[in-house]
Amino acid sequence: MLVTSCDPCAMCLGAALWSGVGRIVCGADRDDAAVIGFEEGPVFPESWRFLAARGRTVTRGLLRDEARAVLDLYRTAGGTIYNG
Repeated sequence: MLVTSCDPCAMCLGAALWSGVGRIVCGADRDDAAVIGFEEGPVFPESWRFLAARGRTVTRGLLRDEARAVLDLYRTAGGTIYNG
């Protein structure tokens, strides 16, 4: 299982599939990440359907408000926006 504070970027989503992760649980979403300057790459609705069709369980938006607060804290603490 992969538990993450935000929807995975395109690279991490692909890695989760290839590594055999059976379940992905996400907090904030890509729009929340974009607010602080992250560009998460080409992840589309079809990407999530592709995972589901291959037996991966995905839960998105779990504790989203709390996860968004983590992103805000990262930004205000001066965290690096790696692709901004």
